[in-house]
Amino acid sequence: MSVFFVLGFAVFGLVSGCGVDNNPAQPLPKLSPKSSLQTPPSLQSPVQQSTGCAPFSKTERVRVAKIYDGDTLTLSDGRKVRLVGVNTTEMGRDGQPDQPLARRAQQVASTFIRQSDRVELLLDTQRKDHYGRWLGHIYNDAGENLEQHLLQQGLAYHVAIPPNLTLAECLAKAEQQGRDARLGVWSDPSLSPVKAKHIKRGGFQRVQGQVTAVQTGKHWRLELDKNITVMIYSEHQHRFTQAWFERLQGKNIEVQGWVYQSRDEWRIKLETPYGIELL
Repeated sequence: MSVFFVLGFAVFGLVSGCGVDNNPAQPLPKLSPKSSLQTPPSLQSPVQQSTGCAPFSKTERVRVAKIYDGDTLTLSDGRKVRLVGVNTTEMGRDGQPDQPLARRAQQVASTFIRQSDRVELLLDTQRKDHYGRWLGHIYNDAGENLEQHLLQQGLAYHVAIPPNLTLAECLAKAEQQGRDARLGVWSDPSLSPVKAKHIKRGGFQRVQGQVTAVQTGKHWRLELDKNITVMIYSEHQHRFTQAWFERLQGKNIEVQGWVYQSRDEWRIKLETPYGIELL
């Protein structure tokens, strides 16, 4: 994505900076004060933001038995762990080829983990996902964070999924480092964003389009190019403001997340301002 705009977490601190300009060497901020949508949402959240990617709670020393891909691994005790805050491209399965950079992400994760006999596991607020996988962060003996390491090399996308947001700002900055250096996913043409009007499949995607309709109510909806709907469900609306949301009409945006079909329409869920960008 051209920059995942953090349109402002009150508890996370308002993120300010310059807008997207013509100087590609200048780091691109999360919030553009030059935009007509400059005023950030006033968000209320109990989440305490970490100022870095260091452990924010007690860790557990574990041994890794298998590394499936860049963001999923199995421990020697049989627990399957999904890394929090990142999404890497998928390894091939059922006869399908690997997605671009998937094997590279797996190799980098393996090298990071195999530097010592054991690593530190830090479970996050929500400890398991609906697949039964443990949700956590991995640290090596030097105290370095695996998710941060992958993002800095452009081998993962930053995904902020509530309630596991404690390291969100640190990981967003790590992603920006990889992006500014045009590493990995940020330089591969095959991983470019898809146009909203061309959506034909589900799965993780970066979607670009013009907001052709805005609806508020129990759930907020943004229609992109009359082909896909961005959904902000009621439980996530406190991270945005309705005034900001309504002013998106006619704007060109990029949203990243998992595309799915529901009620005969394509949808993509937006849970935090980290997942949307003004173009």
